[in-house]
Amino acid sequence: MSVLEIEELRTHFDTDRGVVKAVDGVDLTIEPGEIVGIAGESGSGKSVLAKSIMGLIDPPGEIRQGDIRLHGESLMAKSEKELREIRGKSVSIIFQNPMSTLNPTLTVGEQIAETIRFNSDGGESISLSAEMKRKILGSVKTSESWRRAIEMLESVRIPEPSSRVSNFPHQFSGGMRQRALIAMALSCEPDLIIADEPTTALDVTIEAQILAELQSLREAFDTSILLITHDLAVISEMCDTVNIMYAGEIVEKAPADRLFQSPQHPYTQALLSSMPSIDEPRADLEPISGSVPDLIDIQQACHFAPRCSEAKPECFEIDPEFRTVGDPTHTAACLRRGEEEKQ
Repeated sequence: MSVLEIEELRTHFDTDRGVVKAVDGVDLTIEPGEIVGIAGESGSGKSVLAKSIMGLIDPPGEIRQGDIRLHGESLMAKSEKELREIRGKSVSIIFQNPMSTLNPTLTVGEQIAETIRFNSDGGESISLSAEMKRKILGSVKTSESWRRAIEMLESVRIPEPSSRVSNFPHQFSGGMRQRALIAMALSCEPDLIIADEPTTALDVTIEAQILAELQSLREAFDTSILLITHDLAVISEMCDTVNIMYAGEIVEKAPADRLFQSPQHPYTQALLSSMPSIDEPRADLEPISGSVPDLIDIQQACHFAPRCSEAKPECFEIDPEFRTVGDPTHTAACLRRGEEEKQ
């Protein structure tokens, strides 16, 4: 059974100017132990998709249509209390900015231990009075949650975890803070981790270490990962399957090696042409003309049509369906591709 199945998901935001269709008909499947990537420019709806899965869409946002199933069980009818029990225990998220995610007034160890207490049955009280006492006096250093917090810091290769566990977030480097978030996400061994731009604020060396950490932890914990990024180099290095997202829609999906060897959707091709390459250096990169459209009341049937060099009049009027493009595992939503085979 698939870990996650998303079907025809539409997350919209009502504004004074109109309806922002941030996620507009997305289908996605993640299998056990699989790393699935979602790539696209800023503003394409990637982070809104992540928050939709976690049930973290606040007004004026609303999931208008579709279904999200975790291990075959729909999350759409769950109460907020039920969703809180699922978050952390079955699915966790790593946000891109650890300094805005970690509480600056609590030690890193206490924050990981708190996550463990709330998402496991370790026998430690999680009453308000007990939590306030911990925040004032600190955790009992012999408690199971504290011991587990040290283990998790060690698992993500934080040096001297038994002493670092008592540090505050500002005492960690950027890379160590990101590792602490990964440790927190993994602390209850969830079936799925959503990593939303997990290396955006890090330098290249630390980025490589964090990505290697995620891969090794996937193997150690048999956890599926949904990796959201605008960086196609990260996608090519990490992912088994890739989904290219543009203006709220998935426009191409394929196994990673096939997508990078033979991109089919004009948007995917344009993205790859705009990237520098070590293997095939080019004198000039080719930027994508125009900009990501305003997601309020997009008029074109194909959202990429105004920026596409191959667009024909029908591209503006006919909704493109997913079609196989040379291989059953490779599909693209483009009228100009795979016209002989419809999925």
